[in-house]
Amino acid sequence: MSDIIYFLHHSGFIYENETSLLVFDFYKDPENRLETLLKDSTKKLYFFVSHYHADHFNRDIRKWEERAEAYIMHKNCWLTMDREEKKHLMVPGDTLTIGDLTVTMYGSTDEGGSFLVKSGGKTIFHAGDLNWWHWAGEPAADNLAARRDFFHELSRFSERQVDVAFFPVDARQQAAREWGVMAYLERVEPKLLVAMHAYGKRWLPSYEFLWHYPEQKLWIPEKDGDVKEAES
Repeated sequence: MSDIIYFLHHSGFIYENETSLLVFDFYKDPENRLETLLKDSTKKLYFFVSHYHADHFNRDIRKWEERAEAYIMHKNCWLTMDREEKKHLMVPGDTLTIGDLTVTMYGSTDEGGSFLVKSGGKTIFHAGDLNWWHWAGEPAADNLAARRDFFHELSRFSERQVDVAFFPVDARQQAAREWGVMAYLERVEPKLLVAMHAYGKRWLPSYEFLWHYPEQKLWIPEKDGDVKEAES
């Protein structure tokens, strides 16, 4: 079967491959995609939490503790579990292997980290809150620091190609909305780019973006629960 991606809400996604369900930054699941999948699936279930912000981390994920193989989280996430051995706390630079799953945590330009996951022969990147956070009206020194920090994180990336990349395209940034994702695409070539963390109107790529990256395959979910077949 082809790998399938399910959009939950905001920055939350499920990536389903032949053996596993990889759940990233579960916050809300208005269409009950996860519960529906688990009714008929015996695949291994993994949760990934990039950081503790409420729009990326819902402690209700512990209700699947008996079903889940592992909870892979940045160390700033607090979660009390009965099966503590299933909880794996990471910081940027760490690499973790569980069975055929390999996870490397990269940094963030806000809180926590970002995930590079290898599973089922595919490489998946979930940025968490890694982005070029330029805000109109903020002091120039702050925006210059944001740019410096973002490009510093990008310079650490060793993987130049991934199968799927989930990356923020935040409407609140106005004219700077695409700066981060465009800089990421200069460093990394994803077969499929998935927009997330919209915080406002759904992203419609600008003329500039489309001109610079005319061959880039995109998925920009329209509503909670949307489904996309991943690139083969």
